[in-house]
Amino acid sequence: MKLFLLYLPIFVLSMPVAAEQFSQANNMTNSAEVEKMKAKYQSCVLEKGVAYAKVSTVTEAIRFAPIACKRELLAIRKFFLNSAFKEQIITDLVDAVRAGVEIDLVKKIYHEKLISSK
Repeated sequence: MKLFLLYLPIFVLSMPVAAEQFSQANNMTNSAEVEKMKAKYQSCVLEKGVAYAKVSTVTEAIRFAPIACKRELLAIRKFFLNSAFKEQIITDLVDAVRAGVEIDLVKKIYHEKLISSK
């Protein structure tokens, strides 16, 4: 019980610090610059995916369109490397961006195929 009473003030005092760090991280990942880079990557992938789907199979378009826009994804990674995030966090953030764009790509390609097949 004494140990608990000893650590309770430390925990309570450290909560605002943790909240501030979370707020800074949240502000950075939702900044205008990151959103601009995400949008550039997304538009590149969607554009390449639709173009590839016209001359190739849907599966190949989904697989190769993100590779064609790897430079934009690496720009996002480089931006996060200049921050105070740990390497694993940066990898997870970049993977989340890539996964989100790939989901949008699949939706876009199948929507285009459904429209063109009618």
